[in-house]
Amino acid sequence: MHELTFEGASERIDKWLTMKFPYSRSFFHHILERGGVLLNGKPAKKSAKLKTGDEISIDNLERYLSPVILEEAPLIEIPILRETSDYLIINKPKGVLSHPNSIWDVGEPSVVGFLYHHYKQLPSIGSFIRAGLLHRLDKDTDGLMIIAKTERGLQHFKTLFKEKSESETLEQKDQVPLKKWYRATCEISEGGNKFLKQIEGKLPFIISEEVKAKVPNTVPKLGITQIEKIEKKPDGKLQIFLQIFTGRTHQIRYHLSSHGLPIYGDYLYGREAEIPMQLTAYQLEFKDLDGEMMRISI
Repeated sequence: MHELTFEGASERIDKWLTMKFPYSRSFFHHILERGGVLLNGKPAKKSAKLKTGDEISIDNLERYLSPVILEEAPLIEIPILRETSDYLIINKPKGVLSHPNSIWDVGEPSVVGFLYHHYKQLPSIGSFIRAGLLHRLDKDTDGLMIIAKTERGLQHFKTLFKEKSESETLEQKDQVPLKKWYRATCEISEGGNKFLKQIEGKLPFIISEEVKAKVPNTVPKLGITQIEKIEKKPDGKLQIFLQIFTGRTHQIRYHLSSHGLPIYGDYLYGREAEIPMQLTAYQLEFKDLDGEMMRISI
């Protein structure tokens, strides 16, 4: 707890705090909204004006810069399909973030929050906000994820992901013992029937095209998606089974939409529906730490 007394010309508390500590105004807005700053013994509003003699009490700032903040993550349950001493395979539900986008989002249900409550100190490639994660799924994509429990597990799978990413040819990528399959329920929009005729009798069909994700500051990158099977559903929609050889942001969503087959419920690349986006990571195949090939499906 920091205890300070204000002296000088009247100043907004949020602006004054940024001059006292090396953090942004938005960082302090987050703390103020949670009642972490008291002005004369009462929770302060971010617009409060300070006057000489005011007493300011500030919550432990380190709490917002360390894994302890994940205590605020909702306590949720996520099915664990396989657990070893070094890794987990989980089945992430729809509506659950892989990780908070920032410390401001820790109040939303997330895989990282689930892991923190159940396992605490997991290794991380980056900051604690991604502890245990080796890859991610979009919020409304459900399905299988690999989670590292130990540094040994992290390094093993990190090596596989890196080898997959850095392999230059499709043949080389296919030889890496790490594969991910998805199934998507798709609508047929303008251009979709033409594309279906183009690939008829040619499955598996490779889409090797740039992905231009609808996210801030996106940089187009080559994505490789393989359509393996297409089934017609009674309601006229298609169920498409795919394997990915690259892991670009929104890769499957972008590739299918750009060929007239937007995923049902995808508000960003198709249209909104009464149900969440129908995309599932349904199968994983990988070499585990003992050299055994594992295949897990849902």
